[in-house]
Amino acid sequence: MIRNREADVLAGTFRDKLSVYRTRRVRDPETEGTVEKEVTVYEEIPCGFSQKANDTPQRQEFHSEKKQTHRIFTPPGIELLDKDRAVVVTEAGQRFTGTTGRTFGYISHGETAFTAKEMT
Repeated sequence: MIRNREADVLAGTFRDKLSVYRTRRVRDPETEGTVEKEVTVYEEIPCGFSQKANDTPQRQEFHSEKKQTHRIFTPPGIELLDKDRAVVVTEAGQRFTGTTGRTFGYISHGETAFTAKEMT
């Protein structure tokens, strides 16, 4: 198997952790109906987390509506979908919770837009 050197180099820079949750429809055995349930897709995988370049403060109507856009860098083969719920914990211990866009995959890594709705 040929190793992707660029992917190996980039993986060495992934010091943050990513957990991803996706809503899926499942059959409830008790009611025989279909219900939506959040399932864990990835748990604490290494990632890189970056602020969006040229991110400027935006005027918001309500102070409680604070959102920040970021980019998540993941190893090859990790695929996030629109509206997945994600939690990123940075190497410094900051925790960001929000939603993802769809992953754009390269041979060396994946890049995914992320809108943070909560930062602690």
